[in-house]
Amino acid sequence: MKELSFYRVFTYILIPFASIFGIMDLFMIPSALGSPSLLFSVFLLATFCIYVFASLIFLVRHIDQNKHAKHGLKDWVKVNAYACIFLGVQFLVSAVGIFYMKEHDLSDYIDKFLGSQPNMPSNINTALFIKVMRGAAYFLFFFSFLLLVHVTMGLRLLKQYDYLFTEEQPNQE
Repeated sequence: MKELSFYRVFTYILIPFASIFGIMDLFMIPSALGSPSLLFSVFLLATFCIYVFASLIFLVRHIDQNKHAKHGLKDWVKVNAYACIFLGVQFLVSAVGIFYMKEHDLSDYIDKFLGSQPNMPSNINTALFIKVMRGAAYFLFFFSFLLLVHVTMGLRLLKQYDYLFTEEQPNQE
């Protein structure tokens, strides 16, 4: 029962992120159609949004009410969970990479990046950019940890509540 409580809390924490990422994803679609290298990122953000809302539906409509669910919902949760595992691992690796990057190497990398941007405002310097990157790394680390824990709990709950996905028997009178 404790696992279900944690799953519920994690689900409600992920909902605002899924909403924000979903809106970002909608705005990224036209850019991705012009630049195919962005398509995979758009796809991963979409799978995250679908996973969170499918998990919410599974939790609220089916686990809480002990109601029968269509087998398609299980497929939606499962397939998008696997894509979210990839997204979570990608975020985790990025965050850990920034954490373990030496200050000098990170500063050189940011200097090269800022030098390649022609219309960069003058008030953005390397120290500010390093703080922003470190903050983003902390966010990515905790977000990926939360996502990976939620996905593993969700897959376990799919197995535990597998009986909700069996075919309903019509009432025999």
